[in-house]
Formats: sequence, structure tokens, C-alpha cells
Amino acid sequence: MIIFGTRGKTVAGQVIQGVECPSCGKDEFITFGVLRYFHLYWIPTLVTSKQVGIECTHCKGAFIDKEIPKDLAKEIKSHVFTKKNTLPFFAGLIIIACIALFGVYASHQSDVKETSMIEQPAVNDLYIVNFTKIFEDADTTYKYGVMRVNHLSSTQMELKISKLAYNKASGVRKDIRTHKALDDAYYDSEPFYIDISKLQAMKETGAIYSVERI
Repeated sequence: MIIFGTRGKTVAGQVIQGVECPSCGKDEFITFGVLRYFHLYWIPTLVTSKQVGIECTHCKGAFIDKEIPKDLAKEIKSHVFTKKNTLPFFAGLIIIACIALFGVYASHQSDVKETSMIEQPAVNDLYIVNFTKIFEDADTTYKYGVMRVNHLSSTQMELKISKLAYNKASGVRKDIRTHKALDDAYYDSEPFYIDISKLQAMKETGAIYSVERI
């Protein structure tokens, strides 16, 4: 369940003079700001509006935003809404940005790691593959499976092909995570051969979806 919405917060200002109160004629006011923000799971995420106001210290009459002269409103806003009291209301946005940046970094690191494993394959490497991009008669519905490196020579590798296939790569990942894909009985006995030089092209075309090294 996603909890979100908007809320408001009053920001205290300072005492000013020189403006006559239309209600009581006094000229002393306390400034304040009304800050509205969008929250996600109660975490302030984005400021949606900022309004300023003044309150007469004598009669407590309050005047907000357009009820105040423009020049005065602008001056009050610059004093009331500072980086110190406004920045926390962007906390959620900052968190989201950090998560996004971490995701980009993690994805890049994963790509670098997989490229290294493609360039330097090892026995027992597991290739999550799209069978339809390797075999012409592959089932187009259940197309994701595993190829395990069984033997390596200087130019060629021998692989074993999984007996099981899934409609999503997540099914294959689960078998790897639960070590089901580490059992010899998981694979067909007939070997399959690939030139090592073709691995990078297979990765680029999506024939090799990803690589796992156990």
C-alpha cells in the first residue's frame, strides 16, 4: 500500500514594523510562512508551494500572500524560507535520486563484471540464455534456460543445456539461487559447443541474457 499526499507546515519568521494594520492601526507584525509539500510514506518529498503572511501583534489579524504588498511579500519570503528550513522537505526526492544513482552504478558494475566473465569464461559458469535466439525449434513461450560451461579449450567451450525452461528469466535465477541448477541431473547429457569468440556477440544480441559465476 503506497501512502502519499500533501501536508502543510508553518514556518516562523520575525517581528517587523512599518506596515499599518487595517484592523487596528498598529504597525507591528510577526512574519510567517506556509509551506506545503508532497509526502511519500510520510517522508517530505517535494515542496509544492510557499506562501508568506504577517500577523498583527496587537489584534492578531493575519494577512497572507496576495493580501500583502508584493515587495514586502518578496522580502519576507527571502527571510522566512531559507535553505536550512526548506531543504529537509526535499528529503524524499534526495533519497529517490540516491537510489536511482545507486541503481545506475550497480547496473554498470554488473555489466563490467559480466563483460569480464564473457571475455574470460570459466568452467561451471552459468549462462542464462534465450533459447529462441540459439535454436530455431525452441519453444517461444518457455524460452529461458541455463547453459553450464562443462569444458574449455583455447578456442571452444563445451556446455550442458538445462532440461527445464521458463517463460521468464526470473524462473532460471530462482533455480540458480536455490542451487537446483548446480545439480548434474538438471542438464541434458548431450553437450553443445560454442566458439569462445562468439560469446560477446551472443551477449549483445540477447542470446546470453546474463552470466552467473558460482
